[in-house]
Amino acid sequence: RSKKSAGPPIGDIEWTTPLTWLLLAQAEKAENRKMLLGKKKDENTSKDTKIAVFKRIGSVILADLYAINPDAVGDRVKKRFDYLVNRYKHHARRLRTTGEGLQDDNLGDEPDEEHFNHYVPTSGPDDSTPMHIRSIWGE
Repeated sequence: RSKKSAGPPIGDIEWTTPLTWLLLAQAEKAENRKMLLGKKKDENTSKDTKIAVFKRIGSVILADLYAINPDAVGDRVKKRFDYLVNRYKHHARRLRTTGEGLQDDNLGDEPDEEHFNHYVPTSGPDDSTPMHIRSIWGE
């Protein structure tokens, strides 16, 4: 019997914002962080496996479902954590790009250029700034 079919099904998990923050709070705990995000310099590695850590997190944040099927809960927590890490890396890569500013999801070779009729200096609008631009700035 495969692991995926072991135990009763637990259905879909609705990853609400509070539940996601609970997951992140558990992942940040020292005993979990080392295994999931890497150890700090001069730290010994944990004896836990990653799936054991995901099960431990699941036992805290999804206790009812964990009682039904710990393996499935560990797998779901792992999938959500991996999704969050990948989204973070995606956005971090876009922010670290130098010379082009923030990029949209079109990561082509040619930078997008957009020109505006009016520019507001970093000090804010001045006497040369058109009135309709000043009203936008004031909102």
